[in-house]
Amino acid sequence: MSAHAATRVASLSDATRAALIPWRLPWRAFVQRLDEVVPRSLPLVVVTVAAVGVALADQAARQALRLLGDQSFIGPEFLVLGVEEFGPLVVALTLSQRVGAGFAAEVATLQSEDTLDAMALFGERPAERVLAPMAAALVVGAVALGLLGLVAWELAGMATLLLRSGISPFTFFHPEAIRGDGVALLVLKCAAAGAIVFATATHAGLAARGGALAVGRAATRAVVGGVLGCLLCSAALDMIWFVARAP
Repeated sequence: MSAHAATRVASLSDATRAALIPWRLPWRAFVQRLDEVVPRSLPLVVVTVAAVGVALADQAARQALRLLGDQSFIGPEFLVLGVEEFGPLVVALTLSQRVGAGFAAEVATLQSEDTLDAMALFGERPAERVLAPMAAALVVGAVALGLLGLVAWELAGMATLLLRSGISPFTFFHPEAIRGDGVALLVLKCAAAGAIVFATATHAGLAARGGALAVGRAATRAVVGGVLGCLLCSAALDMIWFVARAP
């Protein structure tokens, strides 16, 4: 293993260990990172989740009316899909493209300018002060965005069915359809997505060598790696979930 590779692995592992003890992280740095993850990503998450919800609700209403002549079952199933599938997936992809790319570029810039080495030389612990706060913020923020996105998902479905088929929102809304294990799956998927986005962005940023071109490549690698990692993780969790819930 090269010296650069050893530094990258050690820094990433140190950041991961520090993030597992969040109460020891610099509080101000964590709050700043959390602001980057949640408030600044929320508009994109809400718009994307709502757009997907509108399209799915409209198509479900069309097909249910055409094939079965009954749309009463759409509400419960629509809510379950938002909790277990589409909500966490949109959050994962949004964070990969918005936060992952930006953080990878930031780390790559610090790495290319030897700022991280200088911080370590002066005993400022860059893994704990720079990297770990983003790891904790991504995990916590992803779960928060997943729960907030669920509200946008359900509101989009209500509005679509009301305007499309005249179905009352009170008839469409079925909170009893949400089970505890479904919420647990949402939390697990979102938290895993946050961890994957952090790992891929940090790995890409610490591997950067050179100037602006290396920074751009790090951002691209972070997006590609984050998207693929989140998709594969979601598929794997779905398979495990289906097997665990099989009769």
